[in-house]
Amino acid sequence: MLTVLVGTDSLARAKRLEALSLGLKKNGTEIQSYNDVTFDPEAMRMIAGSTSLFGGATAVIISGLGDNADKRDQLEKLIPVFTESPHQFIISENALLAPFMKKAAAKGAAIEEFDQKAKPKKAEAFNVFLLTDAFSDRKRSVAWSLYRAAIDQGVEPRELHGKIFWAVKTLLVAQTAKTVGESGLNPFVYGKAKRASAKFAPGELETTAFELTTLFHEALVSGIELETALEALILRALGKNAAIA
Repeated sequence: MLTVLVGTDSLARAKRLEALSLGLKKNGTEIQSYNDVTFDPEAMRMIAGSTSLFGGATAVIISGLGDNADKRDQLEKLIPVFTESPHQFIISENALLAPFMKKAAAKGAAIEEFDQKAKPKKAEAFNVFLLTDAFSDRKRSVAWSLYRAAIDQGVEPRELHGKIFWAVKTLLVAQTAKTVGESGLNPFVYGKAKRASAKFAPGELETTAFELTTLFHEALVSGIELETALEALILRALGKNAAIA
């Protein structure tokens, strides 16, 4: 079984994903989540074809692959595997290519679209990129104050989580890539991220990406308060690193 949630209205999409997850959890379904860091095609095939000894079902949430061409192609090849599986697979992305959507629809996937609606300018008063820039520059107190300002202005913690996760992924790509061509990033973005990534020791960004993924999963499944947990993660991730101080 396959459900595809797609659209630029990330908040509405996240709320729908949360509702689906809560419903599955109440039915005793085991929920697993994967992103472009943890996604593995062979693992997906194994889950899709598995049979629980106790008759339990599994739900797999996959997100964040839309910007990765290789993993996006791998995901498209798995559409028949997902739709024919007795387990539930949920894909959540800002955008997916037309061939992917056409193939998913042809295979009987449930598709839900979430279009971003125009907002009044006053609702866009907070510039979230100030927060991601402060995070990337490892300005702990600035990032924390901007996070609190965003919350006070009504920005959803889930939106802030997504932006910070995007920033961490960009830093990680820039840190590990040897050239701008290898990174696949815009030259300006690559240069800026490369300089900022030097402020993080090897392994730090991988750990933060994993913690952000786990945090989102726990917010969906365990019901932890995302606002407080994300604030604690920001302070922890940007703490002084003795290895590069």
